[in-house]
Amino acid sequence: LQVQRQWMYLENIFVGSDDIRPVLPQEAGWFDEVNAGFKQMMEKIYHEPKALKACSTPGMLDSLMAMNAKLERIQKSLDDYLERKRQEF
Repeated sequence: LQVQRQWMYLENIFVGSDDIRPVLPQEAGWFDEVNAGFKQMMEKIYHEPKALKACSTPGMLDSLMAMNAKLERIQKSLDDYLERKRQEF
């Protein structure tokens, strides 16, 4: 749920708007990677009617942990950028 929560928040920022992408290009690239992987994972889960089988795919936990780590780095960079902007204002 944590990955989904972070992904939903950051999706609005990196996909729904072009304001932040040019300012944080590395983080935008990281988000694009996570976005593609997360959507692919959710598509596979959607097509598997049995929850236990869908969630026991080999490597799923490792993928989710890696996505979570990237999303946390992206969030930290975004927070740092917004804080710098607040201080400039």
